Amino acid sequence: MIIDVHAHYYPARYLDLIGRPDLPPRAAAELARQSIGERLDLLDRAGIDTQILSVSQAQPYLPGSRAAAAAAALANDLYADLCHAHPGRFYSFAALPLPHVGESLAEIARAADLPAVAGFTIGCSVADRQLDDPVLEPVFAELDRRGSVVFLHPVGQDDTPWLAGHNLAWLAGAPIEDTAAALRLILAGVTDRYPRIRFIVPHLGGTIPFVLARVTRKSTSEIADGLRSMYYDTVSGSPDALTCACHAFGADRLLFGTDYPYCSDQEFRHHLGYLSESGLNADELRQVRGGTAAALLLPGHLATGKQESPAAHA
Repeated sequence: MIIDVHAHYYPARYLDLIGRPDLPPRAAAELARQSIGERLDLLDRAGIDTQILSVSQAQPYLPGSRAAAAAAALANDLYADLCHAHPGRFYSFAALPLPHVGESLAEIARAADLPAVAGFTIGCSVADRQLDDPVLEPVFAELDRRGSVVFLHPVGQDDTPWLAGHNLAWLAGAPIEDTAAALRLILAGVTDRYPRIRFIVPHLGGTIPFVLARVTRKSTSEIADGLRSMYYDTVSGSPDALTCACHAFGADRLLFGTDYPYCSDQEFRHHLGYLSESGLNADELRQVRGGTAAALLLPGHLATGKQESPAAHA
């Protein structure tokens, strides 16, 4: 079973509600023009069984708590509808109306009962708050109580002066967001306080494999153990980068991803094909392609072999 853990879906109703109808940018997301039928055909041609969908940078982080809660609920319900229409092909990471804690706790409880929810997604920062902000502690505590998987994703720091212009917020800023978010969670003790949360860091952990020796030299056990407790998706395309990540974290911490629709048809298929160019043995390749993701994200779904109708939870 081949599982793509890093894929996005942008329902127009949701984008309109949060005031982001410009997403995804067509210049960067060539596959955004595909219908669901065309998307499924691409998955079939690539040999990918399942995608785990998330809202990417289009998080429902609105200033008003009611508006944010309504946006998160709409996104999660629209995802549930798509998953129900195509059982087994799509699952979702549910979005949360952060930084509004009460509303987020309510949505965790509600979304956890929606069909096909495999975990939750949180931005690498939340409305100008970093992930080690104490205001988020009750949310992490509840996610830990449930033993949840949390998929992190950059939000695009285009208001940062040194990343302004030239699309640097995404070309270079996104992997730096990944790096900073993961390290903050470890250095602030979030991963120690809430060890039952399984975090997925995108883009091979950003720059972490490259700077691992630097960031661990003064606190080897604390940081290295924290980093190796996380999971990392393979969105990159570089066999050398993947090899570096394997050495840094171990192949058992890597999960296949494509970042759909931010690629062309050819690039989409390369995200899967390049895995076999990195020196992984056959067993490691099976685990990275989907074995680890199935055990981490879908044990309950695969055990029942079905998805319930959203109407069952209305």
